[in-house]
Amino acid sequence: MANIDPTKDPIIKSLVSLSIPMIIESNLQTVFSLVDTFFVSRISYSAIGALVSSSMLLMLISSLTIGISIASSIFFTQSFGARNYKMANTVYSNALIVMLAFSFVSMMLYPFLDTILRLLSLKNSTLIFAKQFLSISILGLPVSFVFGLNSTTLKSMSLPNKTLLIMLIATVVNIALDPLFIFAFKMGIKGAALATICSMFIGILLQIYVISKTRLRLKFDINIKLIKQLLNKSIFASFHLMIRILSMLLIIKIIAMHSQVAVSSYSIVTRIYQILLFMIFGISNAAAVIVGQNIGSKNWAFVKEGVEKSLLFGSAFIIFLDILLFVFSGIIIKVFTSDKACFEIAKNAFLYYALSYPFFAAGSIANRITMACGNTFLPSIMNFFSLFLFQLPLAYFLSIQMKLNGIWLSILAANILNFMLNILILKYNLSKLSIHYKFLKTFTGQKNV
Repeated sequence: MANIDPTKDPIIKSLVSLSIPMIIESNLQTVFSLVDTFFVSRISYSAIGALVSSSMLLMLISSLTIGISIASSIFFTQSFGARNYKMANTVYSNALIVMLAFSFVSMMLYPFLDTILRLLSLKNSTLIFAKQFLSISILGLPVSFVFGLNSTTLKSMSLPNKTLLIMLIATVVNIALDPLFIFAFKMGIKGAALATICSMFIGILLQIYVISKTRLRLKFDINIKLIKQLLNKSIFASFHLMIRILSMLLIIKIIAMHSQVAVSSYSIVTRIYQILLFMIFGISNAAAVIVGQNIGSKNWAFVKEGVEKSLLFGSAFIIFLDILLFVFSGIIIKVFTSDKACFEIAKNAFLYYALSYPFFAAGSIANRITMACGNTFLPSIMNFFSLFLFQLPLAYFLSIQMKLNGIWLSILAANILNFMLNILILKYNLSKLSIHYKFLKTFTGQKNV
């Protein structure tokens, strides 16, 4: 592998061709979020804390549907790789039915928003802004969920360029609607929520058009057995995401015990680091598509090699960007706040994030590939251990001794532990695939299976 020419290697070429549009699309999602943050910051710096806290809460609510998208992509990519288009259509259709059903159930949380937000220790103007934002956003959950499923499905069909174009259009629409709704129509933070929903709805219309040009067709044929399989896989994928988001919300609660200003500082840093977060998602999804399709077409020899190159390529790329982001951190933070106390806290937190993100990147890529292999159980259990049983208790006790620095240190330590655990789990799954590959070669007499 040391002498491989990246321009000729098929796995690297596939990874690059898939990951580049996915990374660009992910960056557009970052722009999408940062645009909201920028315009909301013009209202008040406390509105930033409200926006990010609310966004995390929405992600927690939607974690089951995101898990369904991941489970759907596992079945879909393997069916699509095997050219079983009838099964691929069935998977998509039933995933969409489950997605819509859950989104309408989630909307029933509307009357309990005030109680939920108070549990996060949000107070004063931060609490008011958060409730205003969620009062609109929670009603748009069906739009958000369908947009996410369609995007995942198009990527699983190796059409990242289409999802990129759609995301670009949706981002431009959001940029145009944010100042219109927030300031011109005097809707405040509610305007940011409405702009997001409207831009995603336009994105769905474009997705439907693209889907109509493919082999994918919506079939209103409820397959109970498949739905059970989707839910079975999605439970652990959702649990994985739910634990991560819930741990971030509880970190906010611990931070809020020290300072409401620190909540806004932490929110600014997490929003800035979405630049790398969504890039990691892009690389991870590209690697998952390659691994999933190779498993479906039984190209076992390429699976392990694809995994190794995905980890090396993704980690090196993120480390390079992480260094750049840290170098210009002061300039970037000032774009979102002019408050001196808020700036100093954010600048300090940035250092710990910069140190932890290379570990987070490699761990996330390994985690997503493991799920593409069909194992959603072990990554979820390890995530629970590293975040809930390790990070949160550590954050609480270190915050008593070191205040905010103790919280930032716990995030770094948890990402390092999570990385080590995910690499071990991935190696375990690859060993199982290797055994299966050798079994097929022995009993079929084929050189390449």
